[in-house]
Amino acid sequence: MNVQLQASNNVLLAQIESKGLTVETHCRSGFCGMCRVRLLEGQVAYDETPIAFVKEGEVLVCCAKAKPM
Repeated sequence: MNVQLQASNNVLLAQIESKGLTVETHCRSGFCGMCRVRLLEGQVAYDETPIAFVKEGEVLVCCAKAKPM
């Protein structure tokens, strides 16, 4: 499933849940990596660097925010 989100002060997970969609999560703080998804386009930022490993092209929706394009 592909979901398009707008730049916001809210983390991606909050935006996804506001659309009635779900993502498998656990810690909701960037520690476990369970919410890792592939980023198809755009850029994200983290207020704090997540502890979970994030590869190029992946994001943790629990703590990432979409950056304006």
